[in-house]
Amino acid sequence: MRPVIRGLTLLVVLFLMSRDCVAADKINFAYSALSGLQAPLWVAKEAGFFRKHDIDPQVLFIVGGRVISQAMFAGEVQMGVASMAALLQANSVGGDLTYVAFFGSKTDYALFATKEITDIKQLRGKRLGIGQFGGGPDFTSRIVLEKNGLVPDKDVRIIQMLVPDSGRLAALQAGAIEAILLQAPTSLKAVALGFNQLADYSTILPFPLASLATTRAYIRQSPGVVKRAVKAHLDAVRHIFANEEAALKILAQYTKITDTAFLREYHRKIILPRLSQTLAPDRAAIEFILDLEKKRNPAAAKLKTESFFDATFIEELRKERY
Repeated sequence: MRPVIRGLTLLVVLFLMSRDCVAADKINFAYSALSGLQAPLWVAKEAGFFRKHDIDPQVLFIVGGRVISQAMFAGEVQMGVASMAALLQANSVGGDLTYVAFFGSKTDYALFATKEITDIKQLRGKRLGIGQFGGGPDFTSRIVLEKNGLVPDKDVRIIQMLVPDSGRLAALQAGAIEAILLQAPTSLKAVALGFNQLADYSTILPFPLASLATTRAYIRQSPGVVKRAVKAHLDAVRHIFANEEAALKILAQYTKITDTAFLREYHRKIILPRLSQTLAPDRAAIEFILDLEKKRNPAAAKLKTESFFDATFIEELRKERY
């Protein structure tokens, strides 16, 4: 009996050793903003879900979804969290970007102005600071301005500010600009500082959150890696909803905010109500934005709603009851 037990023990040890010897896939991921709505990527890394699914991740902060899309086309980044605006811009000129995990469609963009400006129509003749031209903040701000009878770049000068939200808020505090677009948690700081919130974009239009995207070429090349990355993000989202304290620590690590009470409010009031728990695509939200773009950009006329999401992996995992 003892030789049999020793033999079984040896087999178990060899099996575990063989698993450890299998090299994890080294994958470069990128995120475009210090927003907790991009936290599934952070949590997937820090809580060990990428490692669980045999992925060795490098997670990069690259300001602007458009730059991330360019990095994906160049093969420098395999998967990235990018806005719908970045995908529209890329795919309008022949790109093949698509979402594989959809974080939600209730944006946290908010428009703030100096304390003297109390209505969005008072922005006529003023400057509005956004992130990168062609990104989500730029795209949505133009729509919101038009809805309020203001012509972008004519009535309101849109200024590209290639800094994190904290940098735009500092410019507003210094009086260097009259209005800025922010995301939470920086928007919560702007409220605390007494700046006027002129518009909450989530109440004006459905706009897909920056979500996990890749190229269709990469999906064809490495479908197994993509599926495992999606699984890691599903694990991460469940972790965000089920483990508040652990989520707060990761939020603090990436946002550099040390006020736990502030982060708790952010987690409960901004992140949880907006973040999808299934990561399934919201076709209606994508279609709404694509229809708007087609009216503004003739190059988008050929694009189809379904080209912006590949639900294959989410559907497979749902059927597997993962």
